[in-house]
Amino acid sequence: MKDFVELGLPDKMDIKRQYNAMTITRKWFGWQVIFLTVFAVVWNGIIFNNYLSVEAYSELPWIHIIAGIAVTYYAITGWCNVTNIHVTKQQIQISHKPLPWIGNKTIDSHDIKQLCVKEKTSRNRNHNSYSVSYEVHTITNSGKVTRLLSGLSTSEQALFVEQEIEKYLGIENKLVRGELS
Repeated sequence: MKDFVELGLPDKMDIKRQYNAMTITRKWFGWQVIFLTVFAVVWNGIIFNNYLSVEAYSELPWIHIIAGIAVTYYAITGWCNVTNIHVTKQQIQISHKPLPWIGNKTIDSHDIKQLCVKEKTSRNRNHNSYSVSYEVHTITNSGKVTRLLSGLSTSEQALFVEQEIEKYLGIENKLVRGELS
């Protein structure tokens, strides 16, 4: 069994406890969103200026236009969205709002044996820089490992989510091979 150290409330997170439920909320906004917004404005400005005079519809750089729309949507979600982790004794529900985003799910609480946190490192093509994010995984009673939540910017956020869900559901915190501790 791991030693249990009470974590404080991490940045960009909030928790509400009711008598029959708990909701952890994580805001998406951060410095990356500001950078992405500036990039989207510049990218779309270049596309708009360079192709404003293109008369033939087929000559438009559709891949660049689609990329500009995708980056813009991602930037807007960073300004607006939050992730809600709603926990009851029956289920855990992950939802991203107010704008639609992938990753919404519901998991049966009774099927969860353990939670663990994993670090995810992504390198760029040239391997000269990388980014780190954190994920919370569930381990079911049958041993299946499922990603519950991803894209957390700090280990404190991920460990806090793990700790609070385990505490609420009465799951004994045990060491899992490969988990962040």
